[in-house]
Amino acid sequence: MPQYISVILNKEKYAIPMINVQEVVKYENIVKVPGSDNYIIGVINLRNKTIPIMNLKDKLNLRKDISKDSKIVILTKKGSNLGIIVDDTSEIIDVGEKDVEKINNNNFSTVIRKNEHLYKVIEIDNLFEGDFKDYTKEILDKHIKDEHEELIQILKFKLGNEIMAIPVENVQEIVKKPLIYSIPDMPNFVKGVMTLRGEIIQIIDLNALFKKNNLNLKELIIIKINGIKFGLHVEEVKNITSVEINAINKLPVTSKNSKVIGVINLNSEIITLLDLEKIFDELGIEIEKIVLDENEKGEETIDESKLFLIFKLIDEDYAIEIEKVREVTVLENEKVKDVVNIRGEVIPLIDLNEKFNNKNTNSKNIVIIKGKEKDFGLIVDEVEEITRINKSKIEKVPDEVISDTSTGEYLKNIINQDSNLIFIINAEKLEM
Repeated sequence: MPQYISVILNKEKYAIPMINVQEVVKYENIVKVPGSDNYIIGVINLRNKTIPIMNLKDKLNLRKDISKDSKIVILTKKGSNLGIIVDDTSEIIDVGEKDVEKINNNNFSTVIRKNEHLYKVIEIDNLFEGDFKDYTKEILDKHIKDEHEELIQILKFKLGNEIMAIPVENVQEIVKKPLIYSIPDMPNFVKGVMTLRGEIIQIIDLNALFKKNNLNLKELIIIKINGIKFGLHVEEVKNITSVEINAINKLPVTSKNSKVIGVINLNSEIITLLDLEKIFDELGIEIEKIVLDENEKGEETIDESKLFLIFKLIDEDYAIEIEKVREVTVLENEKVKDVVNIRGEVIPLIDLNEKFNNKNTNSKNIVIIKGKEKDFGLIVDEVEEITRINKSKIEKVPDEVISDTSTGEYLKNIINQDSNLIFIINAEKLEM
């Protein structure tokens, strides 16, 4: 069922297809186009990408007043972006065929009647048509060059009063309440070893490495670098998020042996991004011996396994490939329903408990999924861990489960490991 976002223009409701909405931002920092008599009034710099801005009221021949409370809806179509100024955004609406009516109007050909409201549907093609590309190219040439931005996924964790992070690509899994064995004659920051499915893994005590006061370290992040696994003992694993590469600020003054790549200011939260290579170097000659041992054993390669995020719905565990996950967040002060605003981006939500169990647990745990057309969020009860699963442990879902259950189509595969069965969610089916 198609979704639309409702916007307000001069107290009237209009609708825009959600598939064309990238995000919503504040009306600010517009670089005006001198002498423009066109409805393209200027440009904004959105994360180093220059976006032309249209006065939608002007385009629709409406009263043109704009206030400081106006908003800009960033639209996307075939790789092009356009910002349109609206008075406000309202809600996300699901639209069926019976809700749509055709009309004869110069500006609109369709209206939606839903929830006792009438929404005029804005034709996206009309906004991008005509001399839009030529006109905006002339504007863009005068301003900031459009550059493709790279994103990096990071796993955040708590250590004392600080929030630290490491790249997700190095994470193997997360172990809660690990059993650690002490080993004599180790550096003070090597807490000991643990066994993980028969494999011996050294544990680094970040409390000692960063000379913190005694902290209650409860969780273990298993990471892999240069072919070697080791564990980082941390106080609490927080969540996964995506940040732009250029948002990582390198510190101008650091110690010679600094283990920090840089810091990230994310929503007023300062995150320290650790340099795993430098931490790895701290293990020195001890690692060299382990490298030889692992090579002799013929250790499992990344190609033979996949990384999953495990989450809970009521009493059952489910999994989704980490490559599908954009970020994980908890909405502390927001009411979670059909849509959420993540740093100005409108994200539609799917409550998996309602979909799978016909129950609403009022959870605020959100897993943001990378969609083919548009990212979307899954409301889950609890995010439990990140773990790496050997592909030999991943099985096909029985045909009976797919054909004889209402949710079978949303199940992609099943993990069968250590007598535990975990269904893998089919993100593509949920997006449809």
